[in-house]
This record gives sequence, structure tokens and C-alpha cells, in this order.
Amino acid sequence: MSNEEILSNEELRAVRELLDVEKIKELRLQYSYNMDARNLDTLMEVFAEGAICGYGPYGDWVGKDVIYDNYKETFKDTLNTPFVSMHVNTNHLVKVTGPGTAKGRVYLLDCMTKNMDGSDIETGKSNFLWFGLYDEKYIKVNGEWKIERMNLEFFWPERHISKDFSSDF
Repeated sequence: MSNEEILSNEELRAVRELLDVEKIKELRLQYSYNMDARNLDTLMEVFAEGAICGYGPYGDWVGKDVIYDNYKETFKDTLNTPFVSMHVNTNHLVKVTGPGTAKGRVYLLDCMTKNMDGSDIETGKSNFLWFGLYDEKYIKVNGEWKIERMNLEFFWPERHISKDFSSDF
């Protein structure tokens, strides 16, 4: 191996950071997939123990037990009908902020394939439920990335934006 093929310490740190960013992106995709598939037990694996989910008009959900119970109530009519809603995530920004901490932002296009009661969507009616932005903090727990805080800023069809929300990332 030539000296040109050997990575410097700085390059190794950058590669490690890229690996962390990719693991966080995978975590985020697991969140949306398992929510849409209604795999609530598997969904809970993405959250840290004391996780907080701020869902605007739906309130703040604090702790994994509360998060689980609230998802179960929210999806009570569609628990056996996976992919009634599809949380399309895009434009994921991730920044590692320290050893074992990171933050991220993800666009949400929340689409419906059926109404939340399981009935068919009326012909000509929009399939979009929400446009929003997830503002998140991640933490590494026992070598695995977890969502520590998730705040969903709603932009359409209604605006529900946190008082402390800033467009700065």
C-alpha cells in the first residue's frame, strides 16, 4: 500500500462521521417505515428511553411508554391496515454535534392511501395530509443511534410551528 492510499487521522475521523450520519439516516427511515407498517413494537426501538416527541396540535409525548400508547390510540382504526399513511421523508440534513450526539432535519410529505378510519379516499380529494419538517436530536446509546427528541413543525394545510423554531440549522 502506498502512502497515497493510507488515510490520514483527519480522513479517518471524517469517514467515522459519515458512517454515523448514514446510521442516523437509516434510523430515520426505520422510524417512518415502521410507523407506516404499524409495527409499533419495532418502531419503539428507534427512541431513547426518555425520548420526547413534540407533535404540534397533538401535544408533547414524553417517554417511550407514552409514545407507544399515543401511537396505538392514533392508529387504533388502522393497526391491521399497514400503509394507510406513508411518511415520505426527504432532504435529510444531519450534523454530528459531539461524541455521541447529533441533530437533524427532515422534510415530511405525509400521504394517505386510505382515510384514517380505513375507508377509501374520495375521488378528487387530495391524498396529502401534512407537509412538515422534523427537527430532531439524536444520541448514541450503547453504540447505537436513537432519537432523543423529535419536534414536528407543521406547515400545511395548517401551520403549527414551535415558539423556539428557527430556520437556522
